[in-house]
Amino acid sequence: MKKLFVAFFALFIGVFTAYADHEDALWSPTGLPVDDYRGPWFATIDLEAQDWAWVRQTDVVRKGETALRFELRDGDCFTAMPHAPEEGWDDCTLDRERTEIREKWYPELNKNVWYAFSMMIPDDYVYMYPKQIFFQTHTGRGPNVYFQLDREQFKINILTEEGVTTTLYEIGELPKGVWIDFAINAVWSSNDDGKLYVYLDRKRILRHRGPTIDIDTQIYGRGPFAKFGIYRSHLFRWESEEPHPTQVLYFDEYRRGYEARDIDIREHEGD
Repeated sequence: MKKLFVAFFALFIGVFTAYADHEDALWSPTGLPVDDYRGPWFATIDLEAQDWAWVRQTDVVRKGETALRFELRDGDCFTAMPHAPEEGWDDCTLDRERTEIREKWYPELNKNVWYAFSMMIPDDYVYMYPKQIFFQTHTGRGPNVYFQLDREQFKINILTEEGVTTTLYEIGELPKGVWIDFAINAVWSSNDDGKLYVYLDRKRILRHRGPTIDIDTQIYGRGPFAKFGIYRSHLFRWESEEPHPTQVLYFDEYRRGYEARDIDIREHEGD
């Protein structure tokens, strides 16, 4: 009986440790910069894909010594509760796959806020349909803005009703094999004072004025958090019998703040 109890106790400790590791991989991912301009973080990844979902690497870098490499493979789906999917969000049952990190930071409403990040699409990146989302701001109930690749086309969606794209901007094709510097100037508001300006390599490509969040978010009183990586949704539209392609994107120099100088890549040495 004593041996049986020891074996059970060891098994219990093993399960508890595995669960703790799972929670840490999601709630407190290590290796991500945390300073006045970014972090802390939460990872929405498939726990079975930790070895490749996102990696801080030194081979492909925009500035500084490191950048993040995201890789999404067929079947990589995020489950909010690893041991009880029915209690939380489960990509695996909702036709979604993703590897993303999100920042645990909520901006003020009705105030200018700035974001910036650099992204590289590798030369061998395989576009697909349905869409791949690579950056979004999210209210907690759903995205209010997201940047997507619909096949080769870069599009920006604004959702001022929960779950509904109320404005869609078709920007065009993004270059492969080079770093692209994105900058975003937003006012999160459900009223006419809202705005969303988007810049690529310091050139403005979008000037949107009007609501940028839904009324419930306005009432709740805090702005959306930011997420980036690779997120594939509506996978029931995938018509091929082949597996979904493996996709890789690189990100670097993410920052946000209330002044343009907070996010200007020329003002920072890189990490």
